[in-house]
Amino acid sequence: MSQDASISLEQGAEAPPPRDYRVAMPESWERIVLNPQTWDAAIAHITDKQFKGQDNVPHIKAQLRESLRQQAAQALENGGLELYLSLMIVGGLPLPASLVVTFIPPRGDTAPPALEDLAMAYAADGDDVGMITLPTGPALRRKWQELPDPGRQMGNNRPVSHLDIQLAVPNSHAFLMLSFSTPMFEVAEALDGLFESIASTLRWVR
Repeated sequence: MSQDASISLEQGAEAPPPRDYRVAMPESWERIVLNPQTWDAAIAHITDKQFKGQDNVPHIKAQLRESLRQQAAQALENGGLELYLSLMIVGGLPLPASLVVTFIPPRGDTAPPALEDLAMAYAADGDDVGMITLPTGPALRRKWQELPDPGRQMGNNRPVSHLDIQLAVPNSHAFLMLSFSTPMFEVAEALDGLFESIASTLRWVR
């Protein structure tokens, strides 16, 4: 793990919550801050790196740039702070995966449900969910799948595997969500260990 990322968190309680967080990422992952005014440069860097040495695929590069813009815009709309994309190569083949870090703000003065209660509600709906312990404390772990939207994912029509890890922001009514996903259904279980390892690096900055 080598990259550090930090985005400020808003205060949401009388006692101040952490002012920030940091999470370490593998070197083969690239970061996009979810800001429309700056994300084009990061997206261009990623597409250039992905197609390094391939100058005869401008149309495919343009498609990838547009797909990443749409992915970033959707993450931002859902409260995302930053997006990480895997450029890992295993056995000569790309291993696509992503992480969206989302800030879930307080809802007025109403205290949110405890993570354990959320886990029970998800479990009642039949989800693969449970509680885990990270260095920062308890976290909700939810595993789920969805059918992709080929129009947004460059024609992908395979199930997408998701792993969400949700943490309560200390001294606040807010949450932080780490949402991992991969379209490589066959290796999703193997990637879960990597995803949880990344989540375990999260630290609050006070």
